[in-house]
Amino acid sequence: MAEPEEKPGTDPPEGKVYDVVIVGAGVAGLSAAIYTTRERLGTLILEKLMPGGQILTTARVENYPGFPEPVNGMELADRLTQQAKRFGTEIVASAEVGKVEAVTAGGKRYLEAHVKDRRYRGRAMILAVGSEYRKLDAPGEQRLTGYGVSYCGTCDAPFYKDKHVVVVGGGNTALDEGLHILKFARHLTYVIRGDRFRAEQILIDDLRKQGDRVTAYFNHRVTEILGDKRVEAVCLEDTKMGEMRRFDCDGVFVFIGMTPLTGFLKGAVDLTEEGFIRADACRLETSVPGIWAAGDVRAGAAKQAATAAADGVVAALMAKEYLKTQDASPAAEM
Repeated sequence: MAEPEEKPGTDPPEGKVYDVVIVGAGVAGLSAAIYTTRERLGTLILEKLMPGGQILTTARVENYPGFPEPVNGMELADRLTQQAKRFGTEIVASAEVGKVEAVTAGGKRYLEAHVKDRRYRGRAMILAVGSEYRKLDAPGEQRLTGYGVSYCGTCDAPFYKDKHVVVVGGGNTALDEGLHILKFARHLTYVIRGDRFRAEQILIDDLRKQGDRVTAYFNHRVTEILGDKRVEAVCLEDTKMGEMRRFDCDGVFVFIGMTPLTGFLKGAVDLTEEGFIRADACRLETSVPGIWAAGDVRAGAAKQAATAAADGVVAALMAKEYLKTQDASPAAEM
């Protein structure tokens, strides 16, 4: 994909040029900021919601290096945020980027991120926007979201004390979140399209220890979520036999993967058909010089907290080397 045409730029309202602008304050973005600020590069993070990203919704992180005991996702996110701030990272929360583009001003090239009517300018940019929960697209799902349909066990499990809950999905997140939900729910029923769990064996073993509190329907899918004011049941289809049945439950938790948050990047950088950012597998540079991709949003990423952190580090180091080659002064007031 050819690099988008660079447009003449004017001074952003803030009047400041950063060395690195990072879009997204998840594990990848925060890790990148820790490294860029330690290199004395002026760094700004723009975050759509609040710092932490998807790790905020994980009740128990057991596979992040350096934590011999499980750590709550919120705690891990807070530690990363405080570490990034300690080295001088500026973080703007509730700043949804609607557009990024390359511009020229004063004969120099910059990358700009647009947030409503404000523009933030940097000499380099790291895209670490992450992903959002994939939906079932089943009738009743949208209408009952927040009324029995949830995508976050950490957030909503306490509402299901002594209840019967359906969990859709069979990967790591589905099992990890399910184990947390079982701290409150009476019974869990998994609905899985495939013929087996796809999670790590240690999670499968932990789930089996729950005994008859857990059942699983393999080769099934949810075709509809039923209920008037709240979830009352789901319609299940046996994908092998074609049989349909109603299954009563008190809530539905959906953990079937993620969709990249790259709608605003169409035409700006090269994307896959699924919307993930194409980037060099080693250097993480996108189709646009001076822009790197890090974390779950990168095509081919392992989608783990530890590898997201590694992506952030690599992107930061690549940005540092890139800036060395640019004939530009350090971040300064314009």
